[in-house]
Amino acid sequence: MIIESRRYLITGGTSGIGEMVARHLTSSGARVWVVGTREETVRAAVDTGIAHGGSAADVADADAVERAFSDAVDALGGLDGVFLNAGIDGAGVPAENITASGFAEVLRVNTVGVLTSAQAAFRHLARPGRIVINASVNALRAEALFADYNASKAAAVSIAQSLALEWSAHDLSVVAICPGYFPTRMTAPYLGDESTAADLLASVPARRFGTADDVGPLLEFLLGPSSGYLTGSVLSVDGGRAL
Repeated sequence: MIIESRRYLITGGTSGIGEMVARHLTSSGARVWVVGTREETVRAAVDTGIAHGGSAADVADADAVERAFSDAVDALGGLDGVFLNAGIDGAGVPAENITASGFAEVLRVNTVGVLTSAQAAFRHLARPGRIVINASVNALRAEALFADYNASKAAAVSIAQSLALEWSAHDLSVVAICPGYFPTRMTAPYLGDESTAADLLASVPARRFGTADDVGPLLEFLLGPSSGYLTGSVLSVDGGRAL
């Protein structure tokens, strides 16, 4: 059981893996602040009890992120850890068809957004503090038709490792997780198609997709007080797909 006084912020906390983790942490006794892109989804997360409070912000907008962190600190009395989870999918097209503007947008959210949010965490987290960055198994094993997404998530892993090198001496642990296929709004076009889902499942040694139980307890540990020496680690949560 998580210590009741622990306080967490989750970007992209209103849907997908972020929502799964927010729900688990809240039910375990933590106070959770979610950051989403729209006021309506943030309000829904609070109204349904997934989170204590929340803010609407574009994670690549440094000023908006700073306001969200400040609001969380004011409301919760501080922050002990953050789960930097916000991200968008790639175009799902051959590399020769990826547009420069589309590629830039994926990098803006998935890479710049991670750095911007991590910088805010550096300024606001209590010490010792925990930063967990959600990358993807695609950072470890590239997937065809997703060169944009693969690159953005590989960069997210590199950011996590770089921050661990620089910030661990500041009593901040920085870890990256690399989830495989989880049923979320972003993966619905693939996992919701019977043929595509079967092809994807064939690449997962565990022969199943991820569930909330695979990430909630893991983040409870990684954001908790006993995980500090894992700083710099890159953890795949993918049923073996990265092998």
